[in-house]
Parts: sequence; structure tokens; C-alpha cells
Amino acid sequence: MRTAGLIGGITWHSTLEYYRIINDAVARATGGAASAKLVLVSLNFGEVLSAGRDNGSDGHARIYETAGRALQRAGADFIVICSNTGHRRADEIEQATGLEVLHIADVTAKAVKAAGYSRIALLGTAATMEGPFVKGRIESRWHLQVVVPEEETRRTLDRLIMDEMSRGVFSEEARAFTLRAIDRLHRQRGVEASILGCTELPILLSGSTSQHPMFDTLRLHAEAAAACSLTDQQPRTFTSAE
Repeated sequence: MRTAGLIGGITWHSTLEYYRIINDAVARATGGAASAKLVLVSLNFGEVLSAGRDNGSDGHARIYETAGRALQRAGADFIVICSNTGHRRADEIEQATGLEVLHIADVTAKAVKAAGYSRIALLGTAATMEGPFVKGRIESRWHLQVVVPEEETRRTLDRLIMDEMSRGVFSEEARAFTLRAIDRLHRQRGVEASILGCTELPILLSGSTSQHPMFDTLRLHAEAAAACSLTDQQPRTFTSAE
């Protein structure tokens, strides 16, 4: 079994789910008393947010690079960033460690393609909805059409994630708002399914009912990490020239 290196704490609520799902998947696949081989670096989310607001500093990237190197020293064979937005630093982590980052955009897009959808909505933090590290990767590498909500909805959803969900508050107001946003994207923008592109959103919508298909990036990513742990394939390595 290969060792998965988890960068968590972004937020710790979803990191708990990663730990549970990965271990459940490994136990189902191997039986007995088996559990996953994991090492975890749990970041201080407050420090991550503070560094991310300082656009003139490389502090944000340094936090993730330091976490990646710690996982490398601890014996990780590949790295799992337990966050969609955290994947903005996937390239820096790969360059710093030489280890593969199991990318959440690739895992999710593969599931979307397998389900036969081509036009999908993406919901998450403002950075995830507007940046290239998830949306752009899905479009360029997987040739899917990605639609995001209008600006006002993006701002409100980002606020609900940052001000409430990151603190463990999963309110009925936030749940209803998110479901309405998904419904509008289907009715007005012609999307076929929605990506829950923040690992807090599946927690928020747990137990909710919707007529629209949704892709849970947390579960897809965690189950892919379990599968990657159980494969004999050697981790992909990188050089500074790549």
C-alpha cells in the first residue's frame, strides 16, 4: 500500500471527511482490519487566509510548499490537497517535492465525462469559480464547458463559505441559497449537472434533495486517493524543468 500525504485543515471539517472516506474505501477494498497508510499536515486555516490576502507576498505558496516537503520527509508517495481552492498551489507543491498531486479537477472531470455530461456548473469559493486552477483545467484538459454563477451569487456564496462554513456553521439559509443557485443554473444557463467545487458544500447539502445531478468533489477525491493508495503504480516525479 502506498502512503497518501494529506494537506488538510482547509478546513478541518472537510479534512475529517477525507480521513473517514479514505479509510472506509481501503477497508472495503482489502477487508479485515485494514486501514489506509496516511500522513497528514493540518494547516492553520486562519494563517492560510491571511497569507492569501497579501497579494504582494509569496507567503501563501510557502505555506503549501512547506507542508508538501513535510509530507515528503514523512514518507508520502503522493499528495492530496483536501480542498478545491488549495489546488491553486498544486504546481508549486509538485515542483517543491517531486511528488504527484492527485488533482481534484482531474478526478471530478473524469467522473463528469463518465456520466456523459458536457456542460456543467461549478460552485465554490470565488477563487475556485474564477481562477484557472480548477475551472481552466477542466476546460482545457477535459474539454468540458464550465459555467459559473453570476457575480452577485459568486460573492454571496464565497461569503457563506468563508464566514460560516469554514467555522463549522452549515445553516439552512446557506443550504437554501446554494440549492436555488443550482436550480437557476439549470433553468437559465442550460447546465446538465453541477460540481460542488468546495469541500464544505457536500457537508452543507448532506441530506438535501435536488432534481439536478451533483458531483461531490470531496467524496470523489477521497475515493480516488484510496484507489491511488492501493495501486502498484509508482508515483509520477517532476523536475524543475517541467
